[in-house]
Amino acid sequence: MPLLPRAMPAVWTMLTVLAVIGLPRSVVAQPVPNTAEAGKKLAEQYCVTCHVITPSATKGWTDAPTFAAIANRPGVTAAQLSAVAQKPHMNMLNDRRPKDEADAMATYILSLRRH
Repeated sequence: MPLLPRAMPAVWTMLTVLAVIGLPRSVVAQPVPNTAEAGKKLAEQYCVTCHVITPSATKGWTDAPTFAAIANRPGVTAAQLSAVAQKPHMNMLNDRRPKDEADAMATYILSLRRH
């Protein structure tokens, strides 16, 4: 017996749900680990255009502070750095990072702190 046209949206919804459930884990977005290594990789993707992200890098084309300078500001915390990355700032008006990415970048930045 053919499906009634009225039932088709429900069938498509069910097929979509089954397809998503059956996707391999690598296709579904995974949380970013909160490590300096993960944060550095994210910074290389999103921040290097404006910021100097490693101590050995040359100065960028903007006057954005280096990550080392940010890390060594008195009283700076991971929570503050993460909050900045989660909202638009300066020329990055449309590049908000999700909390897990922002936390990882904050961990990386603080790893540059002189002890």
